[in-house]
Amino acid sequence: MNNVKNNFPMFKNHPDIVYFDNSALTFKPQMVIDEGNWFYQECSFSTRTSDSLLGMEIIQKFNYARKNIANIVDASEEELIFTSGTTESLNLIARMLKEKIEPGEIILSYFNHNSNIVPFFENFPHSSFKFIFVKNNQELLNNINSNTRIIAIPEISNNFDVDFNMAEIYLKAKQYNAILINDAAQAIVHKKVSLKHSDVIAFSGNKIYGPMGTGALVVKKQLLDQLKPVKWGGGQVQDLNLCSWNPKPTIAKFEPGTPNLPGIFQFSKAIDFVRSISYEAIQKHEKAIADYLYDELNKVNNVQIDSQRGSHLVLFNIKNWPAQDVASYLGHHNIYVRSGVFCAHSFREIKKYQNSYIRVSIAFYNTKEDVDKLIETLIKSGGNFLEFI
Repeated sequence: MNNVKNNFPMFKNHPDIVYFDNSALTFKPQMVIDEGNWFYQECSFSTRTSDSLLGMEIIQKFNYARKNIANIVDASEEELIFTSGTTESLNLIARMLKEKIEPGEIILSYFNHNSNIVPFFENFPHSSFKFIFVKNNQELLNNINSNTRIIAIPEISNNFDVDFNMAEIYLKAKQYNAILINDAAQAIVHKKVSLKHSDVIAFSGNKIYGPMGTGALVVKKQLLDQLKPVKWGGGQVQDLNLCSWNPKPTIAKFEPGTPNLPGIFQFSKAIDFVRSISYEAIQKHEKAIADYLYDELNKVNNVQIDSQRGSHLVLFNIKNWPAQDVASYLGHHNIYVRSGVFCAHSFREIKKYQNSYIRVSIAFYNTKEDVDKLIETLIKSGGNFLEFI
């Protein structure tokens, strides 16, 4: 991990920055940026411009990108739908399942992102569906029964270090024919995620060192074959008359409109970048930084940590100071963290948690020097913080 920041222009252009908001967005390596530039400068064509040499090159690259991104989660290219991000992916799957699912129970986590709650509230009325919120893996397993229709959870959340055992949950879900949806927006950048252990996976490019506005909805083919498109437009039509139409018999039927080609190509490059490092190396480095952060933060007076040692997510507060004020103070000292509830309002229903936190989220490019700068700034905050306020 030595000199890994050299791969990222953001750090070259802002050498003094300490960036700890990686759960929201990761910086982009040069190879990902170059891929976007290549498209716009060298081969800026639509997939519809297929009757040409460069058009054929674009189509081949597009098909490869789908296969490459699908492969990172053990899926085939026939199982991956390109989207604008995890939020759209979760909205799409909720709408696609709406016509298929009979009334029953839907299991969600208290630690779900709002994007993994609201689409289900909107598409599955409370008059027909009972929503069950769970706190942990065992509680979830205990609630799966013959009435369970959908389980939608994050493999890793963006708030508390709650890990769900997808393999164990999927095994029990299949005993009752329940559909398991994995919101992998946070997990995909830290660990191996697999379609072998869920029916649906949703994730974004911008969380895994890729571009904004890109994402994937990955659905097991057996389930996908039973679903219909919920977006309509060009590129998905096989035949049409003045009364009806038929979609193409391929994954294209779920992707109307002109695809975001530069973003998709950059997304694929980001996957290559993560592969070149390996999840094993990423986890080892992040664990070392996380341990160091926890230990050093624990030494600071009046700091209250609400995370476990070793977690890449550290939530804390400073006694008697609002989280947003602390985050703003740090931000004005070039240290970027997040404050609030992180679009995960439901965890506040658990009484032991506070209404707002400061969040430090680690990526593999973070260093002990980053931690030292954070701690030094917090320690100095006694007088400086009052002056800042």
